[in-house]
Amino acid sequence: MLSNASAAHEQEFSGEYSFRIDIALHKLSKLARTSALLAGAGLILSGCGPGAPPSGSAHGITVCLVTTSQGVNDHGFNQLALQGAQSTGATVRVIPSRTPDDYLPNLQKCAQTDLTVAVSSQMANPVWHAATQHVERRFLLVDAEPMDDLQATQHLVNVESLFFKAQEAGYLVGALTGLLEQQKVGAASHNVAGILGTNHRPVVDTYIAGFIAGARSVDPTIKFQLTYSDSDDVAACKQIGISQIAKSADVLFEVTGRCAAGYIDAAYDAAAYAIGSDTDLAYLSPAVITSGLKRVDHVVALAIGDLQDGNFKSGAQVYSLKDDAIGYSTPSSVVPQGIINQLMDIRDKIRSGSIVPPDTIPPGV
Repeated sequence: MLSNASAAHEQEFSGEYSFRIDIALHKLSKLARTSALLAGAGLILSGCGPGAPPSGSAHGITVCLVTTSQGVNDHGFNQLALQGAQSTGATVRVIPSRTPDDYLPNLQKCAQTDLTVAVSSQMANPVWHAATQHVERRFLLVDAEPMDDLQATQHLVNVESLFFKAQEAGYLVGALTGLLEQQKVGAASHNVAGILGTNHRPVVDTYIAGFIAGARSVDPTIKFQLTYSDSDDVAACKQIGISQIAKSADVLFEVTGRCAAGYIDAAYDAAAYAIGSDTDLAYLSPAVITSGLKRVDHVVALAIGDLQDGNFKSGAQVYSLKDDAIGYSTPSSVVPQGIINQLMDIRDKIRSGSIVPPDTIPPGV
């Protein structure tokens, strides 16, 4: 369901960042599936503990990635962080975590390397503990900042936090939604979009703010069904999608991650459309017509390159479309080429600064 070859070539944020796994892998055993996936990624992983051999060729820098419990083949930030680290030529070691209880012990094992990499807010407190215990080592935390036991954000000189202007990705996929609704393409006929976000986290609200602004920029009369939830229950999030569709939503935009599959499944069952966030979620369902992207692989590679050059940057570093750190996945064949062309024009205007997506949700939505 991809757009034609010329559109795919023209669009810089293409399926290159899509991690679709052949459905046949699901028929393999857990061990065989893991081996096949790791082999496909060029990764050799022989254990979970300190003895696991590193991958890549060293340029004097050793990097250790501690995954969240989702694992290294999560189609998400863990996988992207690994790919970014491997692309630098640094020696890369991976320590998978099975449960959140593994995070701190694994970070402490990993801290014997030059740079320890962790992703998401799940790692905020464990990274704070590890970084304060190993002040001589450097840490890289994606999409979060260190957080102490009182849930207060802490700036540590040995921790670099990588953030994204998610409002730019939101604006792009919002504009696509607005154009579909305005032109009444396919199932987009009621001029209503549904949104599901994790409860009012800054990285979520900036996404939603951009999405709303992008949709309204091309379709000022579009309406929104906005719901927040902290649920991890796929069935519960599917019910949220069903409820929004019952209120005429044609396109569902997920900014949750926790239960995205259920929300997207609601769109599939109703022959509606879904849009993912952070990574390309097209592997989940044919209902996904595009996803807003945070190019974690790219910014992790940039950060490691800075370290290799002796320019480690502590504190929050914010990346944007200008840094090629934001984008959208290749739209499905549902999206007409004319809309894709308009979207690329909007992308260029964001990059040049002539469009500045907002990071605050407007009142009354």
